[in-house]
Amino acid sequence: MPSNTTATTGDKPGKSGRKKGRKARLVVLVLVLAIIGGIAYGAYWSISTVRASFPQTRGSITLDGLSGPVDVKRDGNGIPQIYASSDEDLFMAQGFVQAQDRFYEMDVRRHMTSGRLSEMFGKGQVKNDEFLRTLGWDRVAKKEYDTKLSDSTKKYLQAYAKGVNAYLQGKDGKDISLEYAALGFVNDY
Repeated sequence: MPSNTTATTGDKPGKSGRKKGRKARLVVLVLVLAIIGGIAYGAYWSISTVRASFPQTRGSITLDGLSGPVDVKRDGNGIPQIYASSDEDLFMAQGFVQAQDRFYEMDVRRHMTSGRLSEMFGKGQVKNDEFLRTLGWDRVAKKEYDTKLSDSTKKYLQAYAKGVNAYLQGKDGKDISLEYAALGFVNDY
């Protein structure tokens, strides 16, 4: 056997290096596409979640319980002006519009005044709830409602609450507020 002969496997030189390079490029391409897909889905979810909680400011909404037409006009800053033919309709529309714009804040304040923040934010709020319950805001409000408010004022407050409830009907937390979507809050109102 001549001394300058070498044994080969039959593969062309450098072919296995090209295969590894192709595999690496394919893995990088798949990872980049997965990252782009994840970012696109995250952007879609974020935008749709935020938009779902925006109030309806155009068109018509039919509410059961109104005795006549109600007109809600918003200025350039989105501030509503409500026109109604009766006081009860005005208060019902006010409740609906305020719930559209600010229900999360209304609900946090409702939980706060009754010492129930831990229901929304977890065990870390139990001490605050204990303190808030000692203030008795919920108890005082109920007593004043029963003893100090006139029948007409109660009627207006009931119409307002009816408007708030009309807005909430059939909605999940994520449809009402971005905060509910972020907290994963379930409808209990």
